[in-house]
Amino acid sequence: MHPSVEAFAIAAGLLALGAALVHRFGFPPLPVYLLTGLLVGERLPVEELEPLPSLGLLLLLFSVGLEFGPDRLRGLSGKAMRAGVWDALALPLGFLLGLLLGLDLRGSFLLAGVIYVSSSAVIVKLIIDLRRAANPESEVVLGVLVLEDLVVALLLALLGGEGGLGLVFSLLLVLAYLLLARYLGPPLVRFMETLSDELVLLLGASLTTGTALLFHAAGASEGVGAFLSGVVAASLGLRERLEHLFGPVRDLGVALFFLVVGAQALGLLESLSKAALLGAGLGLLMKLPLNLLGGKAAGLGRKRRFYGALYLLPRGEFNLVLGALALGQGYPLVAQVAVLLVLVSVPLGALLIRFAPELYRALEGRRPKAAKQPS
Repeated sequence: MHPSVEAFAIAAGLLALGAALVHRFGFPPLPVYLLTGLLVGERLPVEELEPLPSLGLLLLLFSVGLEFGPDRLRGLSGKAMRAGVWDALALPLGFLLGLLLGLDLRGSFLLAGVIYVSSSAVIVKLIIDLRRAANPESEVVLGVLVLEDLVVALLLALLGGEGGLGLVFSLLLVLAYLLLARYLGPPLVRFMETLSDELVLLLGASLTTGTALLFHAAGASEGVGAFLSGVVAASLGLRERLEHLFGPVRDLGVALFFLVVGAQALGLLESLSKAALLGAGLGLLMKLPLNLLGGKAAGLGRKRRFYGALYLLPRGEFNLVLGALALGQGYPLVAQVAVLLVLVSVPLGALLIRFAPELYRALEGRRPKAAKQPS
């Protein structure tokens, strides 16, 4: 039997066991995927799992792109925009932190992106799993995530290619895709309505991976390519069908991707520096007061802005993309901060979000009664 089949069987079994355990206690499974990788990384030949983890990341970015069709962008509320302005202050603060840690301008921009962007995939899944999508803070949080992912996609286009040439090619490819969607979209959608789900799944996978390869060949970021293919698909009105078809495949790939991240983190963190610990710690805490102020600007009450600030704590897919980019460009400190943030914030964020009501009641219980305000 091929070693990749053995590795997949072991990995899938471990991930299923971990997911079953956390589901029993009402927790989302993503944190356990990371922890499983940390525990078994040295004993499991994770390199044999490729290309499934890499494909999982591309499908994850594709799914994030599906959330950014024109309807979602037009539907951004003023509340989300006001909260997003406060949230975006993490960018200049992260840039200044990078300069203080001795990074050059490019490294500081990469660190700023790592600190700024939260994980749409993790947070949306947590909100859905905990059945809080109808809560007032969820609308604001989801709007902030839209703005974050758009900003980081632009940052990847600026920093992920081969200098200015990579950026020019990225912009040209984005323009070409949008023009194709604009002029060929309606007949293409009518044609796809006649196709079977199996064929649509295969065509969607071809679009995602092909676009990623095209961007990579042009000296741009393949992650931006996968993200763009999702945006184009959403603009054509294919969001619901593709989400339904890609959901199970994406979830399997994402589970393996986080397992591999946890396993590979051991090697990256062996030479962990104090600067990386400081950067990760400050990066983790930096956004909490900004998001509390953003929730206040959005008109949320004390309780709801407390929930919203906790929801935006987890880091994930784009942080790891930026970390891998930083490592490839000679910034191991940024890569270490990115991995540390993901490893700490996903399980910690899941716990804090799960017990947010209990935490709020405990904190409010310690306040003088006269100082309490309605939520």
